[in-house]
Amino acid sequence: MDRGNWKVLLIDDEPDSLDLIYDMLTLHGIEVQRAASGTMGLALLETFTPTVIVVDLAMPDINGWELLARVRQRPDLADVPVVAITAYYSASVAEAARQAGFDAFLPKPIKSGELLRRLSEVIE
Repeated sequence: MDRGNWKVLLIDDEPDSLDLIYDMLTLHGIEVQRAASGTMGLALLETFTPTVIVVDLAMPDINGWELLARVRQRPDLADVPVVAITAYYSASVAEAARQAGFDAFLPKPIKSGELLRRLSEVIE
């Protein structure tokens, strides 16, 4: 799928991270809707159907783990790839993310090339 057809829902409570990743994606012509909390992300899913969801694992209201569970419960979203991002990287967190059902995992700080490669892998 051409990147110009990608629709990304980006959810992160850290404003600098949210803006940086948003800029990385939109620079490549990718449509991005962003949410500063899990609650806002779930609300956006009522009107926006993404190609992929990128979500921070550690957020104060609805974290990435809970958001993944809610997405997987919805038949209209169950097959949408979900990519976990976190500043708290460790091999055990990466393994837990895989076991929980995340389609990919990226440690912060996010690098543009790695982000695009991972998104391409899970979308294709």
